Amino acid sequence: MNTIITLVTANLLKYGGSPGSQELARFAEVERMLRTIDADVLAVQEIMAGAPPFAPGAPGERAAAEQSLHQIADAIDRRCAVADEPVLALGGDRHHTALLWRKDIDVVPGTVARYGRSPDGMWHSMVTAVFDLGGPVLRVGSAHLSHYDPGLSWGWHDAGQVMRAMNRRDRIPGLVGGDWNALGASEEYDPNPYTDDVPWHPDHAFHFDHEDKPDRHAAVRLELHGRFRDCARILGVDWAPTTGRHPTDNQPPRRLDRWYANRDFPDTAVSGFHVLAAETVGECTDHDPVVLQVDPAALAPATRTRLGYPILDNIRTEN
Repeated sequence: MNTIITLVTANLLKYGGSPGSQELARFAEVERMLRTIDADVLAVQEIMAGAPPFAPGAPGERAAAEQSLHQIADAIDRRCAVADEPVLALGGDRHHTALLWRKDIDVVPGTVARYGRSPDGMWHSMVTAVFDLGGPVLRVGSAHLSHYDPGLSWGWHDAGQVMRAMNRRDRIPGLVGGDWNALGASEEYDPNPYTDDVPWHPDHAFHFDHEDKPDRHAAVRLELHGRFRDCARILGVDWAPTTGRHPTDNQPPRRLDRWYANRDFPDTAVSGFHVLAAETVGECTDHDPVVLQVDPAALAPATRTRLGYPILDNIRTEN
């Protein structure tokens, strides 16, 4: 594949489940939005498992979430399963992460990895897979961190799972998109949104650390210790918020949705980046999707030794 590929990370605001007629109309708008983007690979968050609420690992939870994933895959004409098993990771409640992709792209067998509340201890979840781009290969992840503790404690733990999933011994270039529920590591690029002129709301309290600063600990762990690079900053694009304008959002504008490149992904492979325009998103979700263009020609071709064909069955539990 020599053409530019497009990836998107999108929090779909409780897509699926057992909605009423109003929600069905919103789901149709979500589907319209994703068709407009026409991405080759999609990292999505907040795929719902339906009602009633499921405890983590409850019988029927996975089947309900998979039904929601198939619903959106059919609506936007994308694949979402490998060997009939949906590429979805269960979270700690009804919100789950998943990957979807264009039908002419294949997932390398044995490379799907799921990280959830059990046994990995993530608040929500993350799922990864390696995609065959016709020579080069690319690991892509979809991640969702905690709204209630996105940094110092649970977010720090979740960041460790992201590093575990993406910085692997196989040295495959990787990109992970997600709703990180917290600011990036740079105070210059992501300034404190809680200025004196912003009226306080109880929801703000979840996003401060022990020093009364916006909690950036998860991003610091990824960007400083894990050597992940923020794709917006790779290209040097102007700052743009991804949240803060939806009627249900009590927060000021913030950039919570990001694409990160792992240590093996070359900066030269990032060829385009933008946050989807508000007029395209409307109010179908409370997060504006982040669109990333990648040039596969800038990725090193996979070798049999480097990728380890055939992929080992225990790739999921590799330390």
